[in-house]
Amino acid sequence: MKKPEVPSNEVERLRELHNLKLLEDFVDEDLDEITRLASNICHTKISLISLIDSKNQIFKSKQGTDLKQTPRDVAFCAHAINQPDKMLIVNDATEDVRFKNNPLVTKEPKIVFYAGMPLSTKSGVALGTLCVLDSKPHVLSPFQINALKSLSKLVEQQFESRRTRLKLQKTESLLKLNKNKTEEMAFALAHDLNQPLESIKGFLELLKEELDQKPDDQAFQYISHALQSTEHMKGLIQEVLNYTHLSTEVAIREWVDVEAIVKNIEELNQLVIKTELIEINYKELPHVKTSKPLLSIVMRNLIGNAIKYRSEDSPLQIKVSVKDQKQSWLISVKDNGKGIHQEHQSQVFRPFYKETNNNNSGLGMGLTICEKIVSNLGGEFYLTSEVGRGSTFSFSLPK
Repeated sequence: MKKPEVPSNEVERLRELHNLKLLEDFVDEDLDEITRLASNICHTKISLISLIDSKNQIFKSKQGTDLKQTPRDVAFCAHAINQPDKMLIVNDATEDVRFKNNPLVTKEPKIVFYAGMPLSTKSGVALGTLCVLDSKPHVLSPFQINALKSLSKLVEQQFESRRTRLKLQKTESLLKLNKNKTEEMAFALAHDLNQPLESIKGFLELLKEELDQKPDDQAFQYISHALQSTEHMKGLIQEVLNYTHLSTEVAIREWVDVEAIVKNIEELNQLVIKTELIEINYKELPHVKTSKPLLSIVMRNLIGNAIKYRSEDSPLQIKVSVKDQKQSWLISVKDNGKGIHQEHQSQVFRPFYKETNNNNSGLGMGLTICEKIVSNLGGEFYLTSEVGRGSTFSFSLPK
C-alpha cells in the first residue's frame, strides 16, 4: 500500500479548514442532498463529502455507510487532494498497486471502485473530495464524470457561502461588542463629566449668592451665563446618553393611539399654542402597532421642532397625518415654517447639527435620536422642505 503524499501547501490547507470551521459537528441538509444525488447518478452504494485534516479523513456528509472517519494514511481522498484540478478514478482497487493492500479494500467496507473530485477553495487549496465508492468495479460514463464535477462545484459554493456567513457573524459580533462598549463609555463619560459640572455649578451659585449681597451687574451677568452653560452641557451629556441607550433598547410593540399622543403634545405646548395662535390639525388618526414610548419621543421632537422653528411671517399651521401603505404606516408632520435649505437637508439628522441662522438653544440631537428610533423600529425617515414654505418630516413603521 502506498501512503499518500502531503500537499506542498499543507499549512495553508489546514488553515483554510480551521477558518471555515468545517470540522465542527453540524448538519448541512444541502450537502446531504448532494451526496444523495451523487450516489443516484453514479449508481454506487456509497458517496461521501470527505475533509482531510492533519491525521484523519472526516466525512462531512455520507450515504451508504456508518463510518464517520478513517485514518488519513488509508484514505483514497488523501491521494486525490494532491491534484486539485483532476478527478481521481480507481476502477478496480484490487488490481491497483497503490490500494490493493489497503485495509479499506481488504476489509470492510471492501472498496473496489473509487472516484473522487477534489473540493477546492477559490485560492486553489483542496480541502477534501466529493467521492463515490462501491464494492464492485465500475466505469463512469462521460455524463457521470461531468455530473460529479458539477456536484463538486455545488459543494465548493456551499463552502464559500459558509465563509461569507462566518464573516457576517464576526462582523455582527464586533458591532454588538462595539455597541455595548459605546454605551459603557458614554455612561463613564457622563459620570466623569457630571461630577465636576455639579461642583462648578455649586461654586457659581455660591458666588451668585455673595453678589446678591454686594451687587455687581457685570459679574452677576457673567455668572448667570456660566450657570446657563453648565445646564447646557448637562443637557448635552444626557442627549448623548439617550442616543447610545437606543442602541440596546428592546422595543415592546403594542397598539398605540396616535391621536392620543398628539393631543398630549398639544397639552404640553398649550401656552405657546394659544399665545402664538398655532394650529395643530389632525383627524381620525388610527391606532398603529409599535412602541408607544419611542413613537411619543419621535412625535414630540417633530411637533416641537415645528413650533421652535416657526416663521415670523405667518401663524404656524401643523398637520399630522397617518397613511396606510399596506405593509407599513407612513406618519407625517407637515408645517408652514421657515423650511430648510436644500444643501442642508442631508445634514439635519447628523448629531449636533443646527441651522446656522437660527438662535434656538437646542442641542442638535433631536432628529438624530428620531432617526435612530425609527431605524430600530424597522422604518425609514423622509424629509421634503422648501425655504419659506415649510417642511414635511415623514417616517414609515412596518405593520
